[in-house]
Amino acid sequence: LITALALAESDGDRLTEAELVSTCVLLLNAGHEATVNALGNGLWALFRQADQLARLRADPALIPTAIEELLRYDTPVQLFRRWVLTDLTYNGIDFTRGMEVALLFGGANHDPAVFAQPDQLDLARTPNPHISFGGGVHYCLGAPLARLELGIAFAALLARCPRLALAETPQYHPAFVIRGLTALNVTV
Repeated sequence: LITALALAESDGDRLTEAELVSTCVLLLNAGHEATVNALGNGLWALFRQADQLARLRADPALIPTAIEELLRYDTPVQLFRRWVLTDLTYNGIDFTRGMEVALLFGGANHDPAVFAQPDQLDLARTPNPHISFGGGVHYCLGAPLARLELGIAFAALLARCPRLALAETPQYHPAFVIRGLTALNVTV
């Protein structure tokens, strides 16, 4: 990815060294924080729902859909802020240019108008139109890498630690934008 960014060119323009470095820092920080919390939140959800953990252990082919469901069920990025660019009315609410709005990904991922039984963890849920990676022009650049990392991590943990179990109940960080655990202590 970094090589592709360094070599990217549009109409003769390339990223400056400062732009490349700042983009790499953004990718590292954003990707690391979200992926670590997705893994912790996902494992915590599986430990609380033993039937789903047993299902995944019995059928590792479920890992791709399980990742999507775990991201939907307890997304690490709960909230994003955006600014209104054009005056508009949506569902009877007036928004004016410059207003700041909060998008609650965690709430949207549990919308009963979109998801059947939204508070139930279903590792085979399809379709699964969660918005954990955002959407449109704001879709997460690192989504494919996050999915790859999570797939490798879950596959390795399930294969190498067949008796992986929760050692103690974890606590969430006291934050409202990034949702993640302070620690996830397990036994192997």
